[in-house]
Amino acid sequence: MRHTQKGMSFFGWLAVVTLIVFGMLVATKLLPIYMDHFSLRKIVTSVNDDASINIRSIRDFQTHIDKGMTVNGIRDLKGSEIVTIVSSGTDTYSVTIKYEVRAPLLRSLDLLVHFDETHIIRPLK
Repeated sequence: MRHTQKGMSFFGWLAVVTLIVFGMLVATKLLPIYMDHFSLRKIVTSVNDDASINIRSIRDFQTHIDKGMTVNGIRDLKGSEIVTIVSSGTDTYSVTIKYEVRAPLLRSLDLLVHFDETHIIRPLK
């Protein structure tokens, strides 16, 4: 009577567990970066949806972004360095969010995340 193996071997399970742990390590490094980016995007695009936000100039817009970043706890980024605001006509702004974040993963291995997006913003009155 021959016995055939049913299931994975020890080294198979070890490889699966190693991959799962590595994936969780990468996720714990990337999750805060993406959460900050989505919060920053929401700060910028909220001007389109909320009439109570009074934006009359580029300086007002930059102040709104800086206050939003402070409220949301985005301390690792500076709004004036990563957000470029250009007036695109009457009450229309072109907002470019462009930056990179480097997060250390292992000793000589880093994760690099690059964001580059442009939004057309028309404040409600």
